[in-house]
Amino acid sequence: MTDYAHLRNTSEKWFAQSIAEHCNGTASLARQMAHAFQADAWAWLCGKWHDIGKYSTAFQQHIKVASGYSTGTDPGKTDHSTAGALWSFEQLRGNSLPIAYCISGHHSGLMDYEGGGRQTLHFHLFDPVEKKLLDEVRPCIQPVDLPKLTCPAFMHDGNPFKSWHLWIRMLYSCLVDADRLDTERFMNPEKFALRNKFSTLTELKTRLDAHMRHIAENARNTAVNRIRQEVQSICRTKGTLPQGIYSLTVPTGGGKTLSSLVWAMEHAMKHHLNRIIIAIPYTSIVTQTANTLREIFGEQNVVEHHSYVDVDSLPEKLRNSMELATENWDAPIIVTTNVQLFESLFSNKPSRCRKLHNIASSVVILDEVQTLPVENLRPIVDVMQSLATCMHTSMLLTTATQPALAGRIGSGQGAFNGLEITELIPDTERLFNNMRRVQLYFEPDATDISSVASEMVQHSQILCVVNTRNEAKAIYEALPDKSNAFHLSRMMCQQHISNQLAAIRTRLVKGEPVRVVSTQLIEAGVDIDFPVVWREMAGLDSIAQAAGRCNREGLQAMGTVTVFKLQKMQLRGVMAKAEAAAQDLLDMGQTDFLSPQVAHAYFRRFYAKINNPNAKGITDDLYQLKPQFATAARNFSMIDDNTITVYVPYGDGEALINQLRNGNYSRDLLRKLQRYSVSLPVWKAEQLALAGAEKLSDYIYVLPNREAYDSQTGLQISMDYLNHDLII
Repeated sequence: MTDYAHLRNTSEKWFAQSIAEHCNGTASLARQMAHAFQADAWAWLCGKWHDIGKYSTAFQQHIKVASGYSTGTDPGKTDHSTAGALWSFEQLRGNSLPIAYCISGHHSGLMDYEGGGRQTLHFHLFDPVEKKLLDEVRPCIQPVDLPKLTCPAFMHDGNPFKSWHLWIRMLYSCLVDADRLDTERFMNPEKFALRNKFSTLTELKTRLDAHMRHIAENARNTAVNRIRQEVQSICRTKGTLPQGIYSLTVPTGGGKTLSSLVWAMEHAMKHHLNRIIIAIPYTSIVTQTANTLREIFGEQNVVEHHSYVDVDSLPEKLRNSMELATENWDAPIIVTTNVQLFESLFSNKPSRCRKLHNIASSVVILDEVQTLPVENLRPIVDVMQSLATCMHTSMLLTTATQPALAGRIGSGQGAFNGLEITELIPDTERLFNNMRRVQLYFEPDATDISSVASEMVQHSQILCVVNTRNEAKAIYEALPDKSNAFHLSRMMCQQHISNQLAAIRTRLVKGEPVRVVSTQLIEAGVDIDFPVVWREMAGLDSIAQAAGRCNREGLQAMGTVTVFKLQKMQLRGVMAKAEAAAQDLLDMGQTDFLSPQVAHAYFRRFYAKINNPNAKGITDDLYQLKPQFATAARNFSMIDDNTITVYVPYGDGEALINQLRNGNYSRDLLRKLQRYSVSLPVWKAEQLALAGAEKLSDYIYVLPNREAYDSQTGLQISMDYLNHDLII
């Protein structure tokens, strides 16, 4: 019997990789990857057995004909994964489940154990037809000395299955990445050679230290800069603390981005960790942070992973290495979104899970951690705890409004145990008081759109943040002078927003009049500084974040932030509960929304108002001996994905749309178009059609009509409510 795992033709010469060679190579790589969480032997067996199904006559015929090595009838793709799962079941019995999950899904994805007919692990392990496939290849399987398989330590804890699904998914990640890398090493050695061309963290620490010294030597002697230096000093000292979960509660403008990086680098050096992963809720902040880090560490060492990243602007060699690094996160510095991080941690797909093993033995910084979606708060918090306790991952939660994620979270039957968190700043109240740069005012009476617009024109430079897209547009249109007015909302594509922000910053620096009406997209992490801010009543965290756009650099004695209510405006869902929790504090006389203690009290009340922090039953699917991986992956989402995408003719978007309409559906084109897209609820499809949009698929539209996209306010379709602006 022939024994081909892969066939490659170069200059009319054929090269063959045997199944044994491929399985041995995969096993070796997987074992190295799994060492980070002490699953070496498990990963090695996954690699040794994952492709034994390729010994079948049908697969050998398929690979020879499909590759062009020989002629004949191609039987088509055959199942070569189940045989390895069955073999592990025979050889290991009680210990086989993790390996069977991984091998059976290493191409198609982790399966449910039962309940889904043929697409379940139970079916594959007990179907007679599948057993015949194993019987065919059984004589070809190389015997191995079975290593000792040590049960993960957490399986002896009180709630062992809380971490079990993550451990299996990490093992799966090792197999998928090792399989792809060994295949690439044989099939495309030139591509493989581009990998791992990064500096070490030790080398990068030298660059970071030099950068921080340069900042300190050139910083003006202001109160704000002195506090930033104090925070950085604390982070440097406390970077040597034991591994675990830490929080960094720093006022907006307090330099937490660089301070958290200093802590992460010191911590990684102390504990010999492999990389620093920075997860951020908003793409605008991801890009902003990634640009800062590239200036420090060099473009080749920082991987920015989200759908809006423009790798095409990089030199070809660097572009190729960056694209490869997004597959498995093997770079030393990763900057990504919360969506990308957490949806991968609950995914069952090989492409999403491939990178997960590189989160083990790393430092993860969660920026603006208060934005974690409350509907899935329990599984998110639990997986964070599992990363820390089982995967040697240290985490740093950074924000100016630290959520109450420690202790008991929620109320009633939905309550659950939170994280074990250590705060880095010894006296957060003192820090916030010393860095207080704004005064909050709460308007007692509700007002209307025209009154807000009238108030704005009384100020040369002012930012007004409201809760809905319709409100933002209405206030903008009510401004009498549009020459110095700007509108920002997610009815505008990302490129449009970026251009507007650049123009706004220029006017602020020059001292020119600039009046901005925005939804909450401008709040978290957008580096912008207004002397006056108006904020519609909302949750405490939103109000505090808006306040962070006021007097950010401390150039005034005290900035002014006014919180107002709009008449006839009523929020719904989570936003309504957030506002209600904030109103509760006001009714109790708690008006210092910039105090860490008040923020803590707010989040306690807010989480207590959430009926179910496990709304989609993710824990029910996963916290068991035989997890339902596929079901949990379908149900878990960081944002409401019941949306449609419309590509808009803004700037270069028009030419890109024309390519798409001409039938170019390439991955590169769709990636470029992300910067020229707007997401809308599915129920807005009818309005899109009336605006002249063309439907390309059930969830993708193009807008060739320029008149339906305004140069100031974006897509001309009404939007009643603004959802969280979390974009992959």
